[in-house]
Amino acid sequence: MRAKLFFFAAAVFAIAVGLRAGTIELQPKETAPPTITQSEPWQFTIAVPGWLSSMDGTVGIRGVNADIDVGIGEILQHLDMIFAARAEAQKGPFGIYGEVLYIGLSDNAQVNGLINNIHEQVDLTLVDGALSWRLFNQPRWSLDFAAGTHYTSVYERLELHNDPAAIQRASEEFVNDIAADLRERLDQDISNSEFLQILKSTIKENIISRIGDRLEDHERHPNIPIGPLGGRIRKEIAQRAEDFVDLKLDALRARIDALHLRGEARRAAVARAVNAAKAQIANQLAATLDEKLGQTLSRDDYWFDPYVGLRARYNFNKTYYTAVRGEIGGFDVGFDLMWEIETVVGINLTRSIFTEIGYRALGGNYENNGLRFDTVMHGPQITTGITF
Repeated sequence: MRAKLFFFAAAVFAIAVGLRAGTIELQPKETAPPTITQSEPWQFTIAVPGWLSSMDGTVGIRGVNADIDVGIGEILQHLDMIFAARAEAQKGPFGIYGEVLYIGLSDNAQVNGLINNIHEQVDLTLVDGALSWRLFNQPRWSLDFAAGTHYTSVYERLELHNDPAAIQRASEEFVNDIAADLRERLDQDISNSEFLQILKSTIKENIISRIGDRLEDHERHPNIPIGPLGGRIRKEIAQRAEDFVDLKLDALRARIDALHLRGEARRAAVARAVNAAKAQIANQLAATLDEKLGQTLSRDDYWFDPYVGLRARYNFNKTYYTAVRGEIGGFDVGFDLMWEIETVVGINLTRSIFTEIGYRALGGNYENNGLRFDTVMHGPQITTGITF
């Protein structure tokens, strides 16, 4: 009897253990939370932002500043080429963002003087790259933190087209007008300071006045956002003409002094030397002015600006939404201070295609290597893109 009870108890215990084991086996195993890679697939967006931007501010080169006030109409009138593209990739909360914008502008201006006309060109390239992380992701709204860098490249080019015939006439008239003073100075009838005063006055009357103010006026208020590459060209030309005459004066004096003449004999020798050298001096001066007034000036500047920012989006429904982004950076790496803001209202035309209408502004202050670039670009923007 005891043996039967023992076997019965053993059988009940075995069944109970088996049932318990079966229950445990039927329960789902505990699993690790899904990673970013496992949770959601990559989502890509490619878009074309049509930014109708105007530009205000100051562009300066070596201490000479141009007041920039170029509207959308001027931009479109002088536009040679524009390219813009934006790409985004999102996987869970992680995102990658990139944008390229290139604007090529050019302008021609008639000066009508020793400089007949000028041609200007400016190429502006903006590249933006950033990483983002979604801080909040709600059914209707989301908020991302972004960190990245802006790359800015500014290429400027100025072509001065001179008038050789006008330069030759001006050089000959200048030498004729200064000839009597040259003779007196070589014969030491007038002091050096008096001669320099006469020389500067004659340079201003015969040469500088024929360059005119139109070039500098145009460079100070250009039709495209370009700095005054010509600089203080009238002052530089005046100094070059003065230095040129000083060299010729020294050469003539050395020739006259070598004759060891005095009184009327020296005066006659000076007159013969000056008269014989007038044509040669005029031609050499014309060549000097040709070189300075008919040249191409250019410079290429670029810099990087790290930044941080926030990007938010709110969905009104499945079709309409609004989005805004703001960035601040520079931190004296490139710009002293850089900022950008963009706000849009979007429409999902299909599940994949969307269009956005908004306003965008980008500003900053950069000063380095003789360039001052203190500008604000702003204007409406229309963007069309596809998500897949």
